[in-house]
Amino acid sequence: MAHQIDNAPAKADGPQHNESKADLRRSTIVRTLMENGTAQIKDLAISLGVSLMTIHRDLNDLQDQGLVRRIRGAVTAEKSMLHESSYVFRARQFVDEKRRLARAAVAHIDPGNAVIWDDSSTTYHACDFIESVTPVTVITNAIPVIERLRDVADIELIALGGKYHRVYNGFFGLACEKAIQSYHVDVALMSTTTIQGLSLYTQDEQVLRVKQSMIRIARKKILLVDESKFHFSALNHVADLSVFDVVIVPQTVDERIIQYLQQNGINLELV
Repeated sequence: MAHQIDNAPAKADGPQHNESKADLRRSTIVRTLMENGTAQIKDLAISLGVSLMTIHRDLNDLQDQGLVRRIRGAVTAEKSMLHESSYVFRARQFVDEKRRLARAAVAHIDPGNAVIWDDSSTTYHACDFIESVTPVTVITNAIPVIERLRDVADIELIALGGKYHRVYNGFFGLACEKAIQSYHVDVALMSTTTIQGLSLYTQDEQVLRVKQSMIRIARKKILLVDESKFHFSALNHVADLSVFDVVIVPQTVDERIIQYLQQNGINLELV
């Protein structure tokens, strides 16, 4: 998977912007190490366009989380911890932005709806707002959503089984896909690894198949995309953006991207 970070739009300076840039760098480092296992520290600095001092600060943070280990000018993924920590790491990124997206998504859900809900760390934040539209039925393969909503009154919770995947902290595989196909729902609440052009992509085939299954059974399809998703590429095409009734994105996304999507008929909601 190639990482396309050089074309990130420039924004005004400020503490929030600096934090977002650091989060984006650290996410890129984690992705690189998940793919390659190891990298030279100086190569990371060059590819990310930052100083060695900045890279060392990023690596200190990742090392404190138990995700990486430095060895003689290189950095390697802590394999035993990386898979266990991957979802937790993603869940800590861009939290305020993801909450805005989730609040806007829940506004498209009506009481009485059946909602299928993917395993993304973005859609998870809809847990904070879903009680405003209860009663609802929630169908999900995401362990964090199941744990969060299991005791919430007026939510009928249906857990999709299948093969447990530690990286995504959810269920996937043939059993999960078959279970999805047995339902028809009002709303699909989804996110994605990346947006490239007019399509969404992911790096994992089993994630692709679950997302495509969710798309097929939903009357209304809602996609939540934080700003960082426009700076990466991934191998597997999931769907065209045109299949979604609404694509919710933050106002911080580059105006050129916004205009391009709108000119091609994508129904965007800016939050």
